[in-house]
Amino acid sequence: MRAMTDFEQVGARGFYRPIAHVTFEQAVDLVAEAMVTARELGLADLLVNTTGLTGFTPPSVFARYAMAGKWTQSAGAMLRVAMVARRELIDPQKIGVLMMQNRGGTGDVFATEAEALSWLDARLGPGQRVPSFLNRARDEGDDP
Repeated sequence: MRAMTDFEQVGARGFYRPIAHVTFEQAVDLVAEAMVTARELGLADLLVNTTGLTGFTPPSVFARYAMAGKWTQSAGAMLRVAMVARRELIDPQKIGVLMMQNRGGTGDVFATEAEALSWLDARLGPGQRVPSFLNRARDEGDDP
C-alpha cells in the first residue's frame, strides 16, 4: 500500500483532507482511494473533508448515483464514512447518502467537520474511545 497525500490516521480513525482543482469524477476517485486505504489499514471510521476540492459544480442525480456505487464498493460494509462538503454541493434530501445506505454502506454528509465528528463519535465501535459525556454519565451512575 502506498502512502496517500493528505491522509492521516489517528487511532482507529482516518482523516482525508485533499486540496486540488479536479473534475467531479476525479474527486470521486480520490475519495474512493482514501476509503480503500482506510480499509487496508483496518480503520473503523473515515472523515473526508472535500471542501478543498474545487473545479466542479453540484453533480446531477445520475452522477450522485455513480458516486454512491463507487464509494459503497470502496468503503465496504464496515467502514463508517463522514463526508464534509461545501453546502452548495450537499443535496437537500441527501440522495447520495440514501443510495449508499441502500447498498449497505454506512455514511452521511455534513457541512462542517464538527458535525461529522459528532456523528462518528455517536457510532463508536469496539475498541474505540468512549466520548467523555458517556464516561461522566457512568461515573455519576446515570444511564447515557
